[in-house]
Amino acid sequence: MNTPYGPYSSPWWRRRWPDALSGLMAVLVLLPACTALQGIVRAALVWGVLALAFNSRRVLVALFWPVVALLPGALYYIHISGVPPGYPLWLILFYCSVPVVLGYVRPVLPFLCLWVGVWSVLVGLYLARPRGPVVRWGPLARLIGAGVLVAWIVVPTVRLWQHLPPTRGGTENPMVAIHSRFDRAWPWSLLTGYVAARRETRRVTDMARRISHEPVHFLNPPQPGTPQVIVLAIGESARRDHHHLYGYGVPTTPEMEQVAGLLRFDDMVTPFDYTVGAVPVILSGYDRLRPGATPGHDLVSVFNAAGYDTWWISNHPRLGPYDSVIGAYSEQADHIAYTTVHGGLMSRPVLDERMLPVVDDAIRGAKGPVFIVLHLFGSHENAADRYPAAFGGVGRPYDDSIAYTDHVLAHVVATLRDHGGSAALFYVADHGVRVDECTAGIPMHGDVRAAYEIPFYLWTSAAWQAAHPQAAQAARDNLHAPLTLAALPASVLDAAGLGYVGADMDLSALSPHPARPRRIVHGDGSANRDVDYDHSHDDANCHIAPG
Repeated sequence: MNTPYGPYSSPWWRRRWPDALSGLMAVLVLLPACTALQGIVRAALVWGVLALAFNSRRVLVALFWPVVALLPGALYYIHISGVPPGYPLWLILFYCSVPVVLGYVRPVLPFLCLWVGVWSVLVGLYLARPRGPVVRWGPLARLIGAGVLVAWIVVPTVRLWQHLPPTRGGTENPMVAIHSRFDRAWPWSLLTGYVAARRETRRVTDMARRISHEPVHFLNPPQPGTPQVIVLAIGESARRDHHHLYGYGVPTTPEMEQVAGLLRFDDMVTPFDYTVGAVPVILSGYDRLRPGATPGHDLVSVFNAAGYDTWWISNHPRLGPYDSVIGAYSEQADHIAYTTVHGGLMSRPVLDERMLPVVDDAIRGAKGPVFIVLHLFGSHENAADRYPAAFGGVGRPYDDSIAYTDHVLAHVVATLRDHGGSAALFYVADHGVRVDECTAGIPMHGDVRAAYEIPFYLWTSAAWQAAHPQAAQAARDNLHAPLTLAALPASVLDAAGLGYVGADMDLSALSPHPARPRRIVHGDGSANRDVDYDHSHDDANCHIAPG
């Protein structure tokens, strides 16, 4: 029958409605990917493969439906994090209980239910009738088209996998790099993020298992009831040559300079220019790039075995591509406090002062021996975000962040002094950064020679010095000794009067004659993977080089 609209036609509002709905849903599923052009392109490529594979508008809309249902949550997550949901969100979910997750969504749950209900009805009505193909191509044309799109997705991903950095590819999570190609490509960021996060949680479990749980055989029986507080403050991205205590022209250390009896060692070198490599050396002496090196006892486990009350207080994320290694060590402590947003689960650090009330409670509540690891966020990129306004104007932002760390350390010393008794504070940075070297004045990670030169302080109370006169004198004698970060575990154990079978106590900065091994540092490339720091220089591209 002919109608005013033509043979076998329907009115325009009926004829166009199915296409309008599928088109609207296509816009909505791509909306969260609009945070970056590469996100839109990569998301559209995957949808294109599915469209050509099924070539059914009903199937495509059915696939759209769960993605549209999650849209409000995706947009909210983008609002607070700047990227679509993916790897960080899965880490949070894996380590949160169901009640905690429900607590986050409960305020908006009625709206979400209404949103899902409306779209369920619309999609149900759409799927109730046949809707035809997506494209009117033959099978061969669709196969070729899908093959081109798949190659467009897969080939760059494979090439990325093949070119992971050689010095880190074996010890970090390679799925994080793969996920980074799709971290803006919602909803596929959820899938790649899930795979990366699952691998990360397994990696943390494996690392925690590799940390030595063998019995600790002490050289001298520890005295578990003896009151004593040992604090190990681990700094972040702080170069020694930007500390006024070491002769820098800007007054970046005004408060620690007023601390009576502070010892500053002026030739400490770290083997790594990044945290994930350096902190395991501080905690256990484990250099993962040294041939034949294996993880041994870490300081937290040793102090546990000695009867100490152990604390881990951190302003770093608890999990992530550069944090999970350290998080595995933190799990050994009796008390674990992460002061970052969302409890440290791949979240944004706040100012380091957020840790101070926890530190104060740990020190003031000490009844017997206590060991505290304080992991600062210090001068990490971006340095301008690492200090409050009151500390601005000391120098450049990097210098201001050093001055703020100085204030935090002085607060800890004051709390230890007020508490009284035997106490020691070690402060060492994990590594430095490039400041002016090939960076246009913007501090950033890099393997310039100065990035391996780090500050190392020791403060001890009068009671500690009276109880350890030989160690106190040895520390004063070693202020100019060439040291490596591997000296930290033995030094901290010396300060506590502890030693165990297998520990290399000769490395201690509190030893009368500390050992002086070759100071091998690791650059970021294959050509400078192992460099003798004492016979090195910076090349024209601001990388440490041998000779």
